[in-house]
Amino acid sequence: MRLLYITESVPNRDPVFGDGSSMIPYEILRNLPAHVAVTLLTYSGPVGLPDEVRSRCEGAQVLTPRNRKAALVRSFAGLAGAGKHERATAEAISTAARLSACSDATLIHGPHALFLARHVQGPVVLQTVDPWSIRTGMDTAIAPRFLRPAYRLRERRTLRAERRLPARARLLTVGAKDALEWSQRLGRPVRSIPNGAEQAFRGAARQAGPVVCFVGSLNYGPNIDSAKVLISTIAPLVWEQVPDARFVIAGRRPGPEVLALAGPRVDVLANVPSVLDVFQSADVAAFPDEHGVGIRNSVREALAAGLAVVATPVAAREQDPHPLLTVEQDTGRFAQHVVDRLAGIRPVPAGRAADAVRTWQTVTHEYLEELRSAIHPGSAGLPLGSSPA
Repeated sequence: MRLLYITESVPNRDPVFGDGSSMIPYEILRNLPAHVAVTLLTYSGPVGLPDEVRSRCEGAQVLTPRNRKAALVRSFAGLAGAGKHERATAEAISTAARLSACSDATLIHGPHALFLARHVQGPVVLQTVDPWSIRTGMDTAIAPRFLRPAYRLRERRTLRAERRLPARARLLTVGAKDALEWSQRLGRPVRSIPNGAEQAFRGAARQAGPVVCFVGSLNYGPNIDSAKVLISTIAPLVWEQVPDARFVIAGRRPGPEVLALAGPRVDVLANVPSVLDVFQSADVAAFPDEHGVGIRNSVREALAAGLAVVATPVAAREQDPHPLLTVEQDTGRFAQHVVDRLAGIRPVPAGRAADAVRTWQTVTHEYLEELRSAIHPGSAGLPLGSSPA
């Protein structure tokens, strides 16, 4: 198969500038079988093209996006998608059209690159972590009241753009609930392909005392709110019973609100090279999320690392049942579960191994299924909003 892979940013796992969106194409490229010949078309940014990505591709072209200020003007101060206008250059459109004509199929990743679906030739599969109309709906719900009319306008504009995506394109997202909602909004099939994780064997915690961790992108609004709830509301309840418990907040690019949470019993770790090290040095991971869309990668990765997790229903959204996962909405009981995990009390019999995790090899195989179905229409089909078992 000759595949043109278009991504809205350089595929990477960079501890500072990487995110859930750049992670997916990075892992897909690493796990594609050798018989798939890949040409990568992407956009320059703060992270260069990793060697392991460049070596996997037969060809790789990195485009220069439009100046941010010019994109904001074209997007009416962001109402029409500044990210899309940064990428919607004449060079991008002509290059995508030319390269797709030489490919068996095109896979486009990221909401800000989906506009290219109207310009590529041949079979096309579109993937986005969070459908942008759903993501903007979440932003509207948590925005200050005086900004909500503008946010609602942006949400409507985004939905209109998504409804103009080519009918021949197959649509993918991560979460099953998002797939169902997006399918209903657009009136067409959407498939959910959840992310993967790599299972790690966990030894005893290496820290000198009890440790609770929270991991996530710390420049992302819902994660900022969660970290603040953890330290301001959950931690005091835990300290009443475990006064020497330490809380570790770890993730990329923490802003002033998160950095201000640091204290004698709270560590804020910025841009950690490996979240696995954080998980393996903690006794429990706590995710008191109040907002979010899609599937929370940090919960899945903590479980894959063999770490007990206490999470709200929002944080545990669409996670399969797992012997190490406790889901709790009530604040007092949430804190008590954290205390119990620090004391070594488990919700399942001791010694039971963590369930097998979904791997990136499995995820990549499912992407290839969609590409083959795009090349050979009618070979596979899904009802509206469905997700395969």
